[in-house]
Amino acid sequence: MGIAVLLRYTIVPDEDKMLRSMSTEIRAEYERNKEKRRAQHDAIMSQMLENAKSDKPIWDVSPSAPSASSGSSTSPGTRPDKST
Repeated sequence: MGIAVLLRYTIVPDEDKMLRSMSTEIRAEYERNKEKRRAQHDAIMSQMLENAKSDKPIWDVSPSAPSASSGSSTSPGTRPDKST
């Protein structure tokens, strides 16, 4: 068990180390999108907390409002076509 923890801290870089190793363009893009990712994460977490209070099973709980960034034009399990 101790070896696994030691290997994880040795092998897996932390966020600061990863950012320092990136090029300046990628780092700038990461910083620009950071708030957007945080807002999406917060929206998902608040929806999960709201749904956890319900007595309904997860497949019966519908989202309260679809997010603007979701690909509503595609069916579930498919990726949007980026060629257009």
